Amino acid sequence: MSIQAALSNALSSLAAEQRHAMILANNIANASTPGYVRRDMPRSERLVAGTGSGVDTRVTLRLDDPGLAATSRAADASEAFARTIQAGLEAYNATVGQPADARSLSAKLGAFQKAMTTLSSSPDNAVSQSQVLAAAQDLVDTLHNADAAVARARSDADLGIAADVTAVNKSLDSLVDVDRQMALASARGASTAEYEDRRDVILAEIAAKLPIRTFDNGPGNFIVMTDGGNTLYDSTRAHHLSFTTTPFIPAEARHPASLSAVTVEGQGALRISDTGSIAAGLTLRDEILPNFVDMLDQVSARLLDSFQEADATLTGTQAGLFTDMGAANWDSSGGFATFTGLSRRIAINAAVDPDQGGDLWKLRTGMQAATDDLAADNSYVLATLDAMNVARGYDSTTGLPSSMTLSQAASQSIGLMQSERAVWTDRATTRASLALEARQDLSNKTGVNVDEELQRLLLVQQTYSASVQIIQAASRMLDELNQIR
Repeated sequence: MSIQAALSNALSSLAAEQRHAMILANNIANASTPGYVRRDMPRSERLVAGTGSGVDTRVTLRLDDPGLAATSRAADASEAFARTIQAGLEAYNATVGQPADARSLSAKLGAFQKAMTTLSSSPDNAVSQSQVLAAAQDLVDTLHNADAAVARARSDADLGIAADVTAVNKSLDSLVDVDRQMALASARGASTAEYEDRRDVILAEIAAKLPIRTFDNGPGNFIVMTDGGNTLYDSTRAHHLSFTTTPFIPAEARHPASLSAVTVEGQGALRISDTGSIAAGLTLRDEILPNFVDMLDQVSARLLDSFQEADATLTGTQAGLFTDMGAANWDSSGGFATFTGLSRRIAINAAVDPDQGGDLWKLRTGMQAATDDLAADNSYVLATLDAMNVARGYDSTTGLPSSMTLSQAASQSIGLMQSERAVWTDRATTRASLALEARQDLSNKTGVNVDEELQRLLLVQQTYSASVQIIQAASRMLDELNQIR
C-alpha cells in the first residue's frame, strides 16, 4: 500500500470515527429524553477497483423496534381505559358512599323504616309523625342526590371524551407537520431519526386515547387507522374526529338516540375496541352509569309500589306516600322501561306534607283518609312495614337479583356500585403493571444504556488513536523521503 493510500484510509477513518463519536455523545445526552431511540452509524469498507481505500458511512440509523412499540402503545391504551373508568367510578362512589355509611341509600331507608316502627307504637304522636316525614324526605333527597351524581358523572365522562377528541385532532395535525419534514429530510438524503422520534411520541399520545394500527410505507406514505378500521391519517392528510358535548345528561338520555357519538369527519361513528380513554368515557357514559341509575329507579319504583299496595284508602292507581313528581296516580304495570328517571322525580305525597297544605296525621291513616277518627289505629303503619318487607321483582340484567325486599335492593344497589369500582381499581393496577413492563421492554431494546454507549465511545477513541498513529507514521516517512532528496 502506498503512503498516499495509507493517508487516505486513515483520514477517512478519522472522519468516520469523529461522526460516530458525535452520534454516541448525542445518545448519551438524550438518554433521559422521552421517546428518544438510540442511533448508530452503519459503516463498511470502501472499495475502489477491488482494493480497500477507506471507510464508507451511511445515513444515521435509528435502532427502533416497531413490534415492541406497537405492543407498548396497546398496553398504554388498555391501562388508560381502566384508569379512566376507575377515576369516574371513584368520583361517583364518593358521593353515594358505602352501604354502611350514614348518608347511603340503604342507611336512609333503614332510618325511614325505624321511624315507621316508632310510629307504629304511638301512631297519634305528632313528634313521631314529624320524624317519619323527615326520614321520608331524607330518603327522597338521597335518591335525588344519587341520580344527580350519576348525571354529573355522565356529563364529566362526556366532557372527558370531548377533551380527548380535541387532543387527538391536535396530535393528528402535529403528525402532518412531522411527516412532511420527514419526507423533506429523506429527499435530501438526511437522517429522519429525529422526526421518527417525534412521530412515535405523537402516536403514543393518540394510542392512549384510542387504539391504533400503523402502516409505514416510507416518508410521506404513513397511515394510521383505528383497530376498527377508521382511517385517521393517510399520507400527510389528517382525518379529524368530531364530537358534540351534552351539558346535562339525565337518566332518560341514552346513546345514540340523544347523545353524541365520536365520528371521523362527521361520517359515521368511530369503531373502536374497549381500550383507550375515549372508549372508556363512552362506556362510562352509555353503559356503566346508566346501569347504576336503572338500579336506583327500580328501588324508587318498588318504594312507590309498597306504599300504594299497603294503603287501603286508595282506589285504582292512586299514589301512596311516595309519588312520581307529585302525580295523583302511579302505575308500574308497564315494566322496568317506565321507571326511567324515577329516582330524580320521586316525591312525597302533598297530602301528608303540611308545607304543601297536607295533613301530617295521614301518615298513620293513609293518603285518602277523610277524617282522623282512629287516632290509636296503627294498622296502616304496620301494613306499610310489611309491604316494604315483601320480595318484589327487579331487572336482573342490571346485576340485581330478580327478587328482593326493599332494604335488600337498596343495599345490593350500592354494593354493586362499589363492587364495580373495586373491580376497575384492580384492573387498573394490573394493566398499569403490564404497561410498565411493555414500556420497559421497549426501552431495553431501543433506549440508551449509558454504560454501553461509553464503552462504544472508548472503542471509537481507540480506533481514532490508531488512525492518528498511521497518519503520524506516514508523515514521518514522507519527512524522511524529503531528507533523502
